[in-house]
Amino acid sequence: MLPTDLQPDQQPQRWDDHVSVYETVFEPFTLQLALAAISALGLAAGRSVLDVGAGSGAAALAMAEQRLRVTAIDASPRMVDRILTRAAERGAAIEAHAMDGQTLQFEDAIFDGALSVLGIILFPDAARGLAEMRRVVRLGGPVSVVTWTQPQNYELAAELRAAIQSVWPEQPPAPLPAQLRYREESDFRALFKVAGLGDPVITTATACVEAPSARWLSERIGFAPGMAAMVTGLGDRAPAVIRRFVENLETRLGRGPISLRGVASIGTARVM
Repeated sequence: MLPTDLQPDQQPQRWDDHVSVYETVFEPFTLQLALAAISALGLAAGRSVLDVGAGSGAAALAMAEQRLRVTAIDASPRMVDRILTRAAERGAAIEAHAMDGQTLQFEDAIFDGALSVLGIILFPDAARGLAEMRRVVRLGGPVSVVTWTQPQNYELAAELRAAIQSVWPEQPPAPLPAQLRYREESDFRALFKVAGLGDPVITTATACVEAPSARWLSERIGFAPGMAAMVTGLGDRAPAVIRRFVENLETRLGRGPISLRGVASIGTARVM
């Protein structure tokens, strides 16, 4: 049984309903961060790697293209189905399983490395998820995690918040999103320590959400459960908020293609 107080993005069954729109809108953004994390792993071709919280498969496919032996897991069965479909379409040898990343169904020390791109940071017990990654990686192997940082510089969320504030200034404050728990470097380092890993090397990476237009993006704003729930929670104010969101973006960036940046931290440590 899942805890009843989980946020929408922490509920795997909700992701089943967002596979296609997530892949279209947000996966290109996460791939930019994934490539930086894959580089930080530094694994040579032929090595085995575990992708935890693999989503629709961007990082797994990128690693397979680098001739790594990839195993991907996600708690959303439909995300896993999509990974397998895409792997088959590309002829990529990726093993994928629907699995709780807090209780990995693998033996100890069987992978050469592991990564999680905006994945374990959503787990109810992120430290347990990272400890499980450490457990299944061989001694000396790298473990890399991508987390959000500098939320004030995540332009997509900032633009949506500005639109909400304009239309509904008295809206009650929302709880801190679970994925922002490790936005401060000290908290991110502490996560690695609690999970039994050494002090990580931490770098930052900037990625951009690209869209053909502000209106196109607004029509797909519910690309993740949390975003969909945020809009639904606006009730009858939602249409006005979306209109303001589009108007603000068009005023600032025009009616053509737009690019909205976000910043993430990438922490990499070795199993000791």
